[in-house]
Amino acid sequence: MGLLSTRRFSLGAVATIVVASLLLSSTALAAPAAPSVDPVADATNTAETAEFRSELQRRRAELDAFQQQLESLDWELSIATEAYNASVFELETTREKLTATQMELDNAEIALSVQSEQLSDRAREIYRSGELNTIDILLGSKSVTDLVARIRFLHTLGQSDADIAETLRQQRDEIAAKATDLQSARLYAESLEFTLKARRIEVMLRIQERQQMLAEAQTELLDLLDAEAGRRQQEESELMRAILSGANDAGIQVQPGSPVETALGYHGIPYVWGGASASGFDCSGLVLYVFKQHGVNLPHYSGAQFQLGTRVVPADLQPGDVVFFGSPVHHVGIYVGGGYFVHAPRTGDFVKLSRLSERSDYAGARRYDWAPRTTPIVGAVIDPASVNR
Repeated sequence: MGLLSTRRFSLGAVATIVVASLLLSSTALAAPAAPSVDPVADATNTAETAEFRSELQRRRAELDAFQQQLESLDWELSIATEAYNASVFELETTREKLTATQMELDNAEIALSVQSEQLSDRAREIYRSGELNTIDILLGSKSVTDLVARIRFLHTLGQSDADIAETLRQQRDEIAAKATDLQSARLYAESLEFTLKARRIEVMLRIQERQQMLAEAQTELLDLLDAEAGRRQQEESELMRAILSGANDAGIQVQPGSPVETALGYHGIPYVWGGASASGFDCSGLVLYVFKQHGVNLPHYSGAQFQLGTRVVPADLQPGDVVFFGSPVHHVGIYVGGGYFVHAPRTGDFVKLSRLSERSDYAGARRYDWAPRTTPIVGAVIDPASVNR
């Protein structure tokens, strides 16, 4: 300890002597005359500084404009993607309705056949026994009691035939209505298939437009964009490492078996348009895949997901709640706590954590009745199971 103190004192003394010597020498040198100012050099430095700042500002403006164009294209692509998912969802629903309507039509036709057979049997019975003569039946009565009984019999017989006939009429009407519904559903399904193809083309064109925009951009601009993206990615990766280590300052505590833990297992998986598996996700595909492992079946469409579950106000957000963006809704993610959510952002990106405050198009949140996951995360690329254990 004494040696260390002596060393620090010696270094401090040397530093003091050096600084004092510099001050004295500069004073001595400056004593004969005041330092001269070179107006030409000063003007040159000022011009270079102004030019540098102007160039820096120009590059920043170009980068901002390029990012805005890219974000606008990503927004259009996100809209087109979820519109495609909406058409897929609607087509699946229509096909399910087609199947159900066909079954109802088949059942109605079977019921009609049974009722028709019963009426035919009744007709054959009347034919075999001869045409019933109402007057003969009534005149053949042996007493008042017998007469009343015969009248009741005729009424019941007539009512039974009338009921069968009415049932047949209703069943025929039902069959006609079901057949009309079936035809309408088929025509609607055909129109949806056409719409689906059109929206698929729109998505592919948007993706090509984005790729072309990047391909035609100046190398210098792409370098700036990559540097900005790299900085953001590094910050996000550090946050992810901190969460996994359990020593983060964001206040994110991952509960074992929760949807948050499941979603973080897919961190780094690339965004894939229409993806809903561990090989690639789009935004609603990630939410669908995560919550399926927690006993919640969701459609592959953020707009439909937004209609399910319980509404949650921002002040009551909890980890595992699902957050939605856009009007109409076209993006979705899973809130993890601390003001962050995990999502599959866009083409060219990957499943990542983002700040909720960075989105100006927040639309609301929903809470699903999920069950804890008791099995390993399906297709996970990282293992967050060590968090807080």
